[in-house]
Amino acid sequence: MVSQTVDRNPSRFILGIDTGGTFTDVTVLTLDGETIINKAATTPGDFSSGVMNALQVTAESMGMDRATLLRQSSVFKHGTTVATNAMITRTGSKVGLLTTKGHEDAIFIMRAIGRVDGLEEMEIRHVTKVTKPDPLVQRPDVRGIFERLDFRGGVLAPLDEDDARAAIRYLVEKRGVDAIAVCLLFGWKNPVHEKRVAELVREMYPDRDLTITASHAIAPVSGEYARINTTVANSFLDRTMRNYVDELRRRLHGDGLRDGGVMLMQGNGGIVRPEEMTAVGSLQSGPAGGMIATEYVASKLGHQNVITTDMGGTSFDVGLLTLGALQYARAPIVERARLLQPLIQVESIGAGGGTIARIDPLTRRLLVGPASAGADPGPVAYGMGGNAVTVTDANIILGYINPDYFLGGRRKLDTNAAKRAIETQIAEPLGLSTVEAAAGIYDVVNSKMSDLIRKQVVRSGTTPEDYVMYAFGGAGPAHAAAYGADLGVKKIYVFPMSPAFSAFGVATANVIHTILRTSYFRAPIDIDALAGELNVAGQELAAVMEREGFRASEVTYRRTLYMRYTRQTNDVELSIPDRPLTRADLPEIERMFNARYEALYGTGSTHSQAGIEVIAISVDAIGATPKPQLKRYEMLGPDSSRAKKGSRRAYFTAPERGFRDASIYDYDLLQPGNLISGPSIIETPFTTVVVPAHIKAELDEYRNIILLP
Repeated sequence: MVSQTVDRNPSRFILGIDTGGTFTDVTVLTLDGETIINKAATTPGDFSSGVMNALQVTAESMGMDRATLLRQSSVFKHGTTVATNAMITRTGSKVGLLTTKGHEDAIFIMRAIGRVDGLEEMEIRHVTKVTKPDPLVQRPDVRGIFERLDFRGGVLAPLDEDDARAAIRYLVEKRGVDAIAVCLLFGWKNPVHEKRVAELVREMYPDRDLTITASHAIAPVSGEYARINTTVANSFLDRTMRNYVDELRRRLHGDGLRDGGVMLMQGNGGIVRPEEMTAVGSLQSGPAGGMIATEYVASKLGHQNVITTDMGGTSFDVGLLTLGALQYARAPIVERARLLQPLIQVESIGAGGGTIARIDPLTRRLLVGPASAGADPGPVAYGMGGNAVTVTDANIILGYINPDYFLGGRRKLDTNAAKRAIETQIAEPLGLSTVEAAAGIYDVVNSKMSDLIRKQVVRSGTTPEDYVMYAFGGAGPAHAAAYGADLGVKKIYVFPMSPAFSAFGVATANVIHTILRTSYFRAPIDIDALAGELNVAGQELAAVMEREGFRASEVTYRRTLYMRYTRQTNDVELSIPDRPLTRADLPEIERMFNARYEALYGTGSTHSQAGIEVIAISVDAIGATPKPQLKRYEMLGPDSSRAKKGSRRAYFTAPERGFRDASIYDYDLLQPGNLISGPSIIETPFTTVVVPAHIKAELDEYRNIILLP
């Protein structure tokens, strides 16, 4: 799909790797603009093995061995689901929580919304079945200690160090915890007590391998429940992430990668050295890679508004680029845990190629998701022991996926096994034919995806018609025309690197560090004090970027204010220029806020008379890394006949349902300017693009496929 002929001079390659729930994707960038993609099955039992396998098949496709590829690579950038997987399976450290006496149950009481955080709408409707999420710390492992600060950070009751030592000793020696989270009331405002408690742990157990996380260091933000969650989650995940990274570095360096060559993707969209990584910050690093790729490609294509749709083997992820800017979630929900980490806003549902279809035993309705067959055992057609019907199995029966060309022919799929599973598990119970059952699975998963997109877009104050859509992930292009047409999107883009788009984004990512903290300023805003807060954050980040190897002149800063009208509970994100603020800037900031508010909530929705508040600030420090060039080709005309390699019967649901003869095209033989009329299927080694009868496809000068509903 992408050129495999490359220059093999030393340090010619930048590696981007994204470990997903089903496949581990690799993107290799060369400094002269070539892009190579490949993938291999993710290995949940040992994620590093999946990475090494993916590097091996990539190297072989380039005519070299893995060691040569690594020796000739300047950097290995990695996004991973290791932290997310540990959250899902609850396989992290045993955590002990130290908090202010009297507040031991805060994480269990939660906020009222905590009962439904992270649930899909259909799940929320079953009120009697809604339960609180399982906490990452157990009640016997929570101890309160005597101390108290007021909301300004003033000391009301000094820390009782003897009481703190007793609590620490109980957790370590009686409860056997191997990680400790310290989250004291108003510790975000004044960390004096939290710092001392952390010191006491180290003094008492200098030779013990204990992970210690203090809330002021990981989430200096108000919001007690989410701050405790964040602190506990980091302690829970830290050992798992560091063990994984240490093992992966050992294997990579042993195979030839230069020392210091490993960089890790974070959920804020930046890469960092392992020493600067935070475990909780590594959550959602894979989807963040897709958003960074979107931002980069959109800047080249001149797209201001983009809906991103990433359908892999396990999940379907949706994000927005609006007016050229990514959106960030200040309190994202990850595996039903509300956290205080600035992650790129991506919403996910269980809707991928491996998503399981089943019959609801009570309603007898067809349901698809959220559970997935994952990489192991995978869909029935994989022949690896999976026995649950999946979306991939349905796509084979519908004629979309060529069972002899999956992963470029590396894996043969068992069509008969998929057919038998759909027939017995779905078709017969519903009184349908096997094909009708497969088409139902296709329709249901498409509807779920279009519903998620619509919700995301409407919530932003816009409509889908205002956007172009990017379709990526291995499964996405087979479904994009269906859910895109349902939304009224005018153009859908599928890229040469779409099957490994998140890995491409990881490979292009900059080094980014973020500080997010509560800073309250009520109108009339003290602009000097606000500027001081922003400057302090900038200075702290400058020291971090120096450790990352950047000179001050090489670092740029992105500054964000979170603002609202007085007495409101929801805030609006507002980017401000990276320059010293003066009193003269205040009217412009207020004007920008009013304009942004009206854009989100409609004409006439502003209420300046109420007064404006700043409730938090965020500063990103950005160090640029080398970027690939998107190659442009000569437009050669509409005739696509040389790329046609035959036809096969495929079932289409629009404009009318039924089997039709679909022309099959080899993407590698298509030329810029070529036009394709539906019904057609475009095959690549790592994805399939379905072009229904009512849709046309064209290739632009970058060899991107543009679907025109």
